[in-house]
Amino acid sequence: MAICAKFDLKTRQFNAVNAFTNSDLDETIYCEMPKGFKRRGWCWKLLKALYGLRRSPLLWYRELSSKLKELGLEPIYEDACVFHDGKILVFFYVDDIIVMFRKESQARFEQVKRGLFQAYEMKDLGELKWFLGIQIIRDRLNRKLWLCQSAYIEKIAARFHLQGIGRTRADIPMKTNNLVKYEGEASANSVEFYQSKVGSVQYPATITRADVARTTTKLAEFLLNPGPVHHEAADQCIRYLHNTKNLAICYSGSADDALICMSDASFADHVSDRKSSQGYVMKLFGGLILWKAGKQNTVTTSSTEAELLALTNCAKELIALDRLLTQIQLRLNGPLVLKCDNNQTIRLLTAEYAKLFTKLRHVDVHHHWLRQEVQRQALQVGWVPTSEMIADGLTKALPRQRFERFVDQLGLVDVTGIIQAQEETDDS
Repeated sequence: MAICAKFDLKTRQFNAVNAFTNSDLDETIYCEMPKGFKRRGWCWKLLKALYGLRRSPLLWYRELSSKLKELGLEPIYEDACVFHDGKILVFFYVDDIIVMFRKESQARFEQVKRGLFQAYEMKDLGELKWFLGIQIIRDRLNRKLWLCQSAYIEKIAARFHLQGIGRTRADIPMKTNNLVKYEGEASANSVEFYQSKVGSVQYPATITRADVARTTTKLAEFLLNPGPVHHEAADQCIRYLHNTKNLAICYSGSADDALICMSDASFADHVSDRKSSQGYVMKLFGGLILWKAGKQNTVTTSSTEAELLALTNCAKELIALDRLLTQIQLRLNGPLVLKCDNNQTIRLLTAEYAKLFTKLRHVDVHHHWLRQEVQRQALQVGWVPTSEMIADGLTKALPRQRFERFVDQLGLVDVTGIIQAQEETDDS
């Protein structure tokens, strides 16, 4: 979507009707005959994949991929569901197929469309407006595009009766006091209800709402035995999402093509095992494209080691992203730059003779790998003040004032007025 906004690409959305049944089965499967067709001692042999079979998604992927290749499109090896030919870009999720192309490639798009419609029963849904519960709003005149999940958030708030009416307003997704293990034993109903809450907020946290990524990661630590405090924390996260449901990622065609990538860590902040939190964020053309918040797998012995592990994980994602952009023939100006707010960690990677003395083998391996990549100029590592570290809110719970700055740094904007204007236009 960032690329779509930057280059003002046209979009079209198709839906494959009964997608799985287009695929031939590669194994022998028999099933019971449905009511009205049953005969004693008889069953049916399936010839086509059906919804509910474990192999059906894979068989449909193979079928659609084969057709796209036949139409002259090549797969992107960094993402199995993305195809391109230098003129159009196609990506899909099960039966939802999106095609993006420049105005001058209209003829090539029509050719691909004919090929797909001749092979399968398809619905042409027109310009892309909704995809997997994500609302896509465009202002093509100003070359801006927003991704918003307000409808989904409204749905989960209603499901758990947390719309905020008559309740305490939630201005932050999580309180700054640390959540700890519940000493009691939660009932099966309590566990299932809590898991439903956390699972519901995970989707926006990974798709459009990086501001709650840290919160959902922390809540997920107590899935097996949640207490009343954990339920309250989950409720606060949902109320916050509902209160800010119209926050959206914004991509701008007027933004420069600098890829912003930052990594941060919070040393030994998990009281129970003294592992560190880590997070990274990447922005392209003014909007978020990748982010992650989580706990490191092992204990480190210093903040420098914690920052180094976080930086290494982020560097791997950055290099993978660069490969993807290269494969779709998008070349950015300038080198890959990864920023952190720890000068000691940067010196370990850039100084000619710097060496990290540690007895932790995994830290030593990460150190040498990342130092190797920096030394051969595959990427650069730079320093950024902590006050400008965008990933800071992915490693710790922030008080309200700092959290509001964090949301602003992420580039999330309120699109309430834009949605209302669009609805009025659609009604008229």
